[in-house]
Amino acid sequence: MSRTISVKEAAAALGITPRAVTYRLEKGSLKGTLNKNEFGVPEWRIYPNKEILSGLNSQTDASPINFEPTDVIEAESVDSPEEAAAPQENEQRFSNEFQTIVEQCVRPLVEEVKAQALALAEKDRIIEEQNRQLRLLPDFQRKAEEERQRAEEERKAAELRALEIEALNKQVAAIEEQKRELEDKANQAGVLVTDLESLKATVEKLQAPWWKKWFLPQE
Repeated sequence: MSRTISVKEAAAALGITPRAVTYRLEKGSLKGTLNKNEFGVPEWRIYPNKEILSGLNSQTDASPINFEPTDVIEAESVDSPEEAAAPQENEQRFSNEFQTIVEQCVRPLVEEVKAQALALAEKDRIIEEQNRQLRLLPDFQRKAEEERQRAEEERKAAELRALEIEALNKQVAAIEEQKRELEDKANQAGVLVTDLESLKATVEKLQAPWWKKWFLPQE
């Protein structure tokens, strides 16, 4: 099996940043495998090409790394379907795992953001309702004043009707009293008429000649 090196070693050999090495791996300019290390973290292992091998051998401050000719793999010389498919499969697996980790980390934040958004929306609704009520407050006050005036007018009208009814009751009582007085006077007048008729008859009897008294009916 071909030997591999780390991204850091490849970056030092090529004189570029580890991110640039990762970018070449993603673009296919370099070949490598993406596997988890002993800590469970995804890590690239790179197959050195001639450029990397030359850079490694030119480093004077590091121990020389001995590679066999079979260890040198150019990006365009990988013919094994398994080896060619392995980086893609590893990359896909890493992408899926990374996406899962991101979702697990981001999901609580998303839920918290949603909860805060709902709370802010509810707060905005309450503020808007309060502002609407404040805008309607003059109308409420005006309507309340109108209702108070209407109630006062109705109270005064009720008092006036009560006074009118009391006055009418007094008039009815006076009329009934007058009626009773008139009835009493009518009764008295009837008695006087009867007495007058009796007196008149008595006067006529007394004024009649003596001889007519024999023919007058005896009472």
